[in-house]
Amino acid sequence: MIVRTLGVSHRRALLDADLAPLADAVRGRIVEIGVRRAGRGRFAPESAAARWVRIDIEPRHRPDVVGDAMRLPLRDGVADWVICLEVLQYVETPEAAIAEFARVLAPRGRTVVSVPFLHRADAPTDRHRFTEARLRELLAHGGLRLERLAAQGYFFGTLAHQVRQAAAQAPARPLRWALAAVVVPLGAVLGAADRLGSVRRSAFLSSFTTGFLAVARKD
Repeated sequence: MIVRTLGVSHRRALLDADLAPLADAVRGRIVEIGVRRAGRGRFAPESAAARWVRIDIEPRHRPDVVGDAMRLPLRDGVADWVICLEVLQYVETPEAAIAEFARVLAPRGRTVVSVPFLHRADAPTDRHRFTEARLRELLAHGGLRLERLAAQGYFFGTLAHQVRQAAAQAPARPLRWALAAVVVPLGAVLGAADRLGSVRRSAFLSSFTTGFLAVARKD
């Protein structure tokens, strides 16, 4: 079990915690961008009150609709929520994707977007990293009003994230067991340090983060 913990990145664990309060609010007509499930974390607000359309550019991921985030095959104003978690870094033009999210949202609809900052490039198409300023600009230029912005970790959280990812790459299972015995408790200590008020107040320490989660509304 402790080795399996290494398979979930520290960033993903922090992101799941920030997403959890949204689970009950996400209902109605929901469009999810990017549907690959491996390593996706625990956020899955399925309910009878929600009607999901899952869109992905890769047919092998078995989406409901094959489509490009920059050119969504949907009519204007058909969605109450657009959810796009850890996808924009792979999109050639994030501005075009955000504009599409705004287009398909109904008035007062919301988009939930998460993006990485201090995180390894994990695919040949991994093109972008996003600062807080960049994410704010993308949403504002797309005509969306930011309601919530959360950073996933600070200085010590980024250390925990990198150490856990490195340990998960160990080639042999016995080595991963040995590393996990050190890395998991170390991550807990680093996570506790990250939650200190002095870290949040430090302009230097709080300038580091694994990435961001934003909730924005179409007026």
